[in-house]
Amino acid sequence: MWEMGASADPAAAVTLLILSFLCFIAGAVFRRWPDKVGDLVGTIDGSVWWMPREMHLSMITTSSWALTILSLAALLAAAAIL
Repeated sequence: MWEMGASADPAAAVTLLILSFLCFIAGAVFRRWPDKVGDLVGTIDGSVWWMPREMHLSMITTSSWALTILSLAALLAAAAIL
């Protein structure tokens, strides 16, 4: 007798969709206002004391693209679950 696979929990797909949306919004904010994000993060974690501003801005830009790619990966995972 063949075993039937159980369907995935819809809550997992919804969680991945929410994660995808939040990562996309965060990536868009990082790309749109890297200087404001850099100023805010720099005052919170103190990284502007030991990191030049150009390096800090390039790290924020790289993080924005990483968040966008993570958003796409979460969206593909949600589609695979459904």
